[in-house]
Amino acid sequence: MLSQIRASTTDGPPVVARPRRRRAIKSTKRTKRLFKRWSWDTTDIKRNILEQNDVFLGASDVSDYISGRIAMERDARGLGMDHQRTTVLCDRNKWFASLASFQGLRITKFGESRGYIIVDEELCYFCYEINSASIIVDAYGDTEFVDHWTNWLESNFEVVDNVIEWIYSNDGQSVEVPLRSDRIPLAAMYPWLGDESLESYYDRFMESEASILLLIGPPGTGKTTFIRGLLHHAKESAIVTYDATILAKDYVFANFVEGDRNIMVIEDADEFLGARTDGNGLMHKFLNVGDGLVTTKNKKLIFSTNLPSIRDVDAALTRPGRCFDIIHFDTLNEQQARELAKQVNVDFEVNASGKYSIADIFHKQVIAPKTKTRPMGFV
Repeated sequence: MLSQIRASTTDGPPVVARPRRRRAIKSTKRTKRLFKRWSWDTTDIKRNILEQNDVFLGASDVSDYISGRIAMERDARGLGMDHQRTTVLCDRNKWFASLASFQGLRITKFGESRGYIIVDEELCYFCYEINSASIIVDAYGDTEFVDHWTNWLESNFEVVDNVIEWIYSNDGQSVEVPLRSDRIPLAAMYPWLGDESLESYYDRFMESEASILLLIGPPGTGKTTFIRGLLHHAKESAIVTYDATILAKDYVFANFVEGDRNIMVIEDADEFLGARTDGNGLMHKFLNVGDGLVTTKNKKLIFSTNLPSIRDVDAALTRPGRCFDIIHFDTLNEQQARELAKQVNVDFEVNASGKYSIADIFHKQVIAPKTKTRPMGFV
């Protein structure tokens, strides 16, 4: 013990010398030598870079480096930066054929799905990302440049105003499906509207304080088409998922509350709408987001279900103030079906039952499917 105590050089108490950890020290020295060879410490950065009035630019990949250099050069010249994102319906072949017609532009491809088109003289560019059925184009530079290319895209392609973000995996992976404008509903599909137009109904829902809309009725009666019309009219994109294991994850609702998607659609929601007393563990999430502690203004939840009765739905979901409306979808009678067929210019065929679904009018099946498949609505 006495050998471990040495006298202090001050008037203070003795200092205990602890045993040296030779292996740890040796490992630390080796690590320091390694980092010294391949990296700078903060003193090096200040002395070698910042004192030379340079900017240290970090880039995750080549595309990040290009956009960063252009932005820095524009800033050095005192130029601002405008931006516009446009999504268009287009396939890969048509897009590359369009690029081939460009003159005087520098095209840089990063694989088969991403690339930059750069106008060096103007320090402007636009980048593209190819999806399965659409192209996302971001234009950066002078306002005149951004407006020119945005107008060019709108003149040559069909613009996608909104998308369906389909979340399909437990780790949050998703795909964006463009919402086409050629499958918009007609008021004749929904006789329950009476004298009110679809547009008026959509506006009342979107402007209301209530966050829940419940669509109930058998398959083929136009529930998905009704939702598609709402999204198109309101120019809103939506989150869609069909899997209970995904909805059990909190990140789905957190992304919905924080993100720029204002509508979440739960299709074929039969198993999600039952009473909590019957073991439905998801209902409390819908209630909290719909009108609970984490409620966010302008966020809407739309459920569609094939349940035969509203009594099968947890009563808390449909209470006034939380639920805007419960719409009961049903088949059309012969007169209503004839009127719809006339408006969409299809032949009308009388059947023995006297009941007609919207699917009967729009999609006449020659051979019925042999196996029952689960309809996936938007996707």
